[in-house]
Amino acid sequence: MAQVLARDFIDLKIDTDRMVNGKEVAKRLRGTDRGGIPWMVILDSDSKALINADGPEGNIGCPVQPEERAHFIKMVKMTRDKITDTGVKTITEELQKFADKIMAGRRR
Repeated sequence: MAQVLARDFIDLKIDTDRMVNGKEVAKRLRGTDRGGIPWMVILDSDSKALINADGPEGNIGCPVQPEERAHFIKMVKMTRDKITDTGVKTITEELQKFADKIMAGRRR
């Protein structure tokens, strides 16, 4: 999945606890210093936010639930350029496998 996402996106992680000014950068991007982690935002080349991880039910975090995965796929579809429909299908399938694994672990 990472290879597919890398066709259009650069993955940049901001550690709000360990990075200098991490909290300030996260607050600027999010517009608030509240909310769960992980949280994502997709920016354009001018650092303008195009869409973020705040879905209809709130922050999707690590997208496991169906509505969280749906919002993540919406984020990809709205901002992709090189990722094909086949790539979106691959991402969708990999998210489902991940969710299945997480949910199986919770049932134990």
